[in-house]
Order: sequence, then structure tokens, then C-alpha cells
Amino acid sequence: MNKQVIIKRLTLVNFKGLRNVAIDFSDNVTTISGRNGTGKTTIKDAFSWLLWGKNSEGDTDSKFGIKTNDADGNFIPNLEHGVTGVFEIIDKETGAVETVELRRVLVEEWKVPNGETKRVLKGHHTDFFYNGVPLKTKAEYEARINAIIPEAVFKIITDPYYFLTLHWKAQREMLLQIAGNVSEEEVARGSERFALLLAQLTGKSLEDYKREVAAKKAKVNEQLEKIPTAINAITQVTPEAPDYEALEKEKAALEVELTQIDESVASEAEANRIAYEKASKTQAEINAKRTQQQKLLFEAKDKARSEAYKKNEAYNKAERELRQVESDQTNEERRYNAERSRLQGDIKRTEENKSRYKAQQDELREKWYSVSAEEFADTSNLVCPLFKHVCADREALEKYEADREAARNKFYEDKQARLDNINKTGTQLTQTIEEQDAEIARLQGLLAETEEKHKTEVSGFAEKREQLKKTMDANPRVSTEPNIKGEDIPEWVTLQSEIETLSAGLPKQDSTTATNTSVLRKRKAEITARLDEVKQKLNIRATIETNEKRIKELKAEAETLAQEKANLQTEETTIDDFVTAQMNEVERRVNALFSRVQFKMYRTQIEDAKQVPDCICYIDGVKYSDKNAAGKVNAGLDVINTLCAFHGVSAPIFVDNAESINEFIPVNSQLVKLVVTTEDFKVNNF
Repeated sequence: MNKQVIIKRLTLVNFKGLRNVAIDFSDNVTTISGRNGTGKTTIKDAFSWLLWGKNSEGDTDSKFGIKTNDADGNFIPNLEHGVTGVFEIIDKETGAVETVELRRVLVEEWKVPNGETKRVLKGHHTDFFYNGVPLKTKAEYEARINAIIPEAVFKIITDPYYFLTLHWKAQREMLLQIAGNVSEEEVARGSERFALLLAQLTGKSLEDYKREVAAKKAKVNEQLEKIPTAINAITQVTPEAPDYEALEKEKAALEVELTQIDESVASEAEANRIAYEKASKTQAEINAKRTQQQKLLFEAKDKARSEAYKKNEAYNKAERELRQVESDQTNEERRYNAERSRLQGDIKRTEENKSRYKAQQDELREKWYSVSAEEFADTSNLVCPLFKHVCADREALEKYEADREAARNKFYEDKQARLDNINKTGTQLTQTIEEQDAEIARLQGLLAETEEKHKTEVSGFAEKREQLKKTMDANPRVSTEPNIKGEDIPEWVTLQSEIETLSAGLPKQDSTTATNTSVLRKRKAEITARLDEVKQKLNIRATIETNEKRIKELKAEAETLAQEKANLQTEETTIDDFVTAQMNEVERRVNALFSRVQFKMYRTQIEDAKQVPDCICYIDGVKYSDKNAAGKVNAGLDVINTLCAFHGVSAPIFVDNAESINEFIPVNSQLVKLVVTTEDFKVNNF
């Protein structure tokens, strides 16, 4: 479909104070001017009410004052309030032209109540006409209009403010309809990383998969946070490891002594007492030395562990800084690629704008040559229509000659005016092309600066990585679990030698020596108690080994979870990069449709830096809401041009407050300017 709708005439009868006004419109530009309150906006309201039953602000006739009032502000009764419009509908493909007359009339309903003689206004109804034929229903009238152009499209392409004041979601939906949605497969094409991501979706949407990855990552984080607490709890309840070797020797000695006591029960008490005292004293010395051994071994291990932690500080710090450098470089690459893509896109669009303006310039030049070649079609003689011979009436010949001269002068004046107008438009196009060249140079300069800055950043990252790796190589990580034995400590070895000497000197019980039975039994009870205590300490080994095994398992689990977390973070980064690539392509496709405006189809949330759908219009880098009236109108005209091209239709564009715009961008539609002046109401067609 390629259809052009042109309004030829609009007639207002008793509409908002205009009693009977008819306006003829130019096919190109019509300017309706006058002081405030003379009826300019009323013309726009009449056009809107005729088509949709609403004024230009969207209010129905029950909410805005459609009726004509008297000097006291009261509506004048018994009047019909109507608008009639004559439209020319051109099929641009076939050249067929259809003339359509639409008429909408608001009619008062007067009735005489029972028992009264005076009429009372009971309500209103609306009559509808199509090419002079009354229609039965409003729905039928609306269907006729929708057959010309659907209402939703009609409103957007006749008001430069309409589209850009819609809710952003409505704007976004229409823009995506025009530009076409960007499929995930298109974004993934050429990227192995993105293709692998789509293969992992397995029927899920990208957003659902991202939530799934985030949930897994949260679960891993929760498990990771619990592990240090679990290790600390086990460490707190794990007893200090005793000197098992010393305990084993003591156990053996006690068991030997216990055996000796059992064998010596029948011996003399005095002999056993002497032997016991000697053995007890010697054993006390042995026990004291073993306690010193345990202390020496603990202190040596603790010192070695502290030194290992200190040695690892430089390596760990360099490792953390290296990860940060790699993260910073990844962010820099992402920023650089986005900025470069944006600048290259801006350069391409500006070059396309320049090409379009040059094409317009060429067309204008051809038009100038065509107009310049036009000549006045002169006829040399006045021929009598009755007798078919040259007229001989001198008075008639003089009048014919005067009219012919006036026609010639009028032709050349009109020709010169058209040439002047073409020259003026050509000058403006030349200036516009120069502005495009300047913009291309500026953008290319920004692109060069961006590339140079990126090279500097990348070089800096390489230097930092090299320096940090040197630091890590110079400070290799050492184990924090020292393998120190008692034999490695000179003081411990000395004590062990003394213990062995004392152990060798323990008195031996002679079976023939008399012992005191009661003392021996008492000593036996003490040795048994001590032996139970030693055995209990030896049993701690199993508890410690079990706890150490569990701690080792928890650390291994932490490493596995840390790797899983890193994998999930990589997956999240890939998803974010994919979404960014998709958003950039959407914006590129949308903005390629326009010559003046640009749309940001996404925005970054402050609270979580998440990219979410949006639709914000920019004109020369400034938000639509922050532009002046001229900027907003030309932005709206740019949007209308694109929408008309997409839908294959055009219709009259009404621009209110047009006096604030010095220059309108070119449009392919009929243009109606409403201009505030200090003069009376006036209509100019040119």
C-alpha cells in the first residue's frame, strides 16, 4: 500500500464559535495565522473531531466546548454544530485519485415534557455522512475512516507531538515493529561463545537461564560462606596433639613396672618401697623432660607456621592484584568495543545523511534547469471564433495585446520566483552538507582518540601483569603445614638422651627382694590409674585424625566450590555480553531508520547496574524533553517521515505554534502551519 491523503477543504459550522468558515488547503503547505483566540487551534480541533470525535488534546465533545456561545457566555440553542472535510486520496502506485467528503454533525434533541408547553433540551446525538450519504451508526463511519488509514496510524502521522509523548512502552513496541526484532540466533552468529550459550538454554529463555545461573551462584556462595565456620568449629573442639612417642614409651614402662609389681607381690615390703621410691623419682624426672619435649616441638611448629604465612603475603597480594588487573582489562575492552561501535555507527549514519542531502541537491539542480528552460507560450494573432479569420477589430486587438503582455509578465515573474526559491533551498542544502562533513570529521577525531586511549590502557595493563608475575615468581608460595620432628630440634634430642639414660637407670625389682604387699598394691593402683590416663591420651589420636581428615575434606570442597563459582561468573559475563550485543543491534537497527532523532532502547539501573528496556528520544545528543519547541517539532516530523514510509501512507500534518520554528525539515506529507501573529485570521497557500 502506498497511499497519500490530502485535505482539500474544511468547513466549520457553529463549531467552537466559528459560525461558518471554509478553508481551502494547498497540496503542499498551508499557513493559518492570526492573533491568539482567532481560531487557529480550532481548525486543528475541527480536523481531529471530524475524524475521531475528539479535539486535538484527545477530549471528547462532552468535555470541550464545541457549541457557539452568545456574548454572555451561554450557548446559542437550536443550532447544529458540524464539520465537513473534503479529502483527496491518491494511490501512489497506480495514480488513481479518489475524492471523499466526510461530515460529522452534533444535533440537539429537544422535547416537550408531558403537561408542559415549553421545549426542554434532553440530550444530543451525532449524525455521520460519507460523500453526502447518511450513515446509520458511528461504527460504520469509523470503519470508512479506518479503510482510508487506520486510526492508530492516522493520529501519529498527523501530529508531530503525538508519537513522542506516548508512553515509552508504546513507542518502543512501534519502533521494534518497524526495525524488526533481533533474534538470539542473529546475535550469536559468528561467536562461538554466544553459540555455546544458546545451546545451553535447552528450551529456557535467556532471562530464565540467567536467573538459574544466579540461583546456582547464590547457593555456591552460601556453601562457601559456611565452610570457614565449620572448619573453625572443628578446630576449636580438636585437642592439642600430645607427644605420642613419649606416651608410648611411658605406657611401655608402666606396663613393665606393673608386671614387675605383680611379680613382686610376695616380696618384702621394704625392698619394694625402696625400689618404688627410686623408680618414682626417676620417672618424675622422665615425665618432666617429656613435657619439655612436647613444648619445644609445639613452639617450633608454631614458629615455622607463622614464618610460612609471612612468606606467602607477597605472593598472595600479587595474585589478588593480578586478578584485578585482568578484570580491569576485560572492562576496558568491553567499554572500548562499545564506544568504537557507537562512533562507527554515528559516522555511517552521518555519511548516509550527507549522501541523502547531496541526492536532494542533485534533484534540485535538475529542477532548476527544468524551470529555467520554460518559455512563455505566445500566440501572435487573435482569430475570430465565428469566421475563423484574423480579427480586424482594433479595440479587441488592443485589449488582446494588453492581456497577452500581462500574462507574459506574470509568467516570468512566477518563473523567477520559483528559481529564487530553488536557489534558496540549494543554499540551505549546501550548508547542511558542510555541517555533515564537519560532524564526520569530529566523529572520526573522537574515534582516533578512543583508539589511542585504548592502546595506552592495554599497554599499561600488560606492564602491570608482567610486574606482578615477576613478584609472584620471586616469592613462591610455601606450605603452611611444617613437617618438623623432635629429632630436628637439638634441645629435644638432648632431652631424649637424658630420658633414655634415666630410663636405663630405673631400679629393677628383684623377685627375691622382700616387699611390702600393701605398698606394692597401692603402687599398682597408681600405675594402673596412670596407665589408664596415658591410654586415654593416646586415644585422642583417633579424634584428632578424624577432625583433620574432615578439615581436609572441607578445604577440598571449598576449592571445588570456588572453581564452580568462577565458572558461573564466567557464564554470567557471557550472558551480560550477549544481552549487550543484542541491545546494541536493536538500537542500531532502530536508529538507522531516522535522519535526525536517535533512540536509546535500554537504560542502566542505578541500584544494580542492570540493563533494562526503555525508549528515550534524543535530538543531537539532547533528550527530547529538554529540547525547545523547534527541536521537538522537527523531531516529530522526522518520526512521521519514517512511520509514513513504513506504513506506506501520508496525511496532513498540523503544526501548532509554528511561529517558533525557523526551519522545518523536509516532509513528504501535506503541511498545515498554525502561526500566532498580531494580524487578523488569514490563510496562505504556497
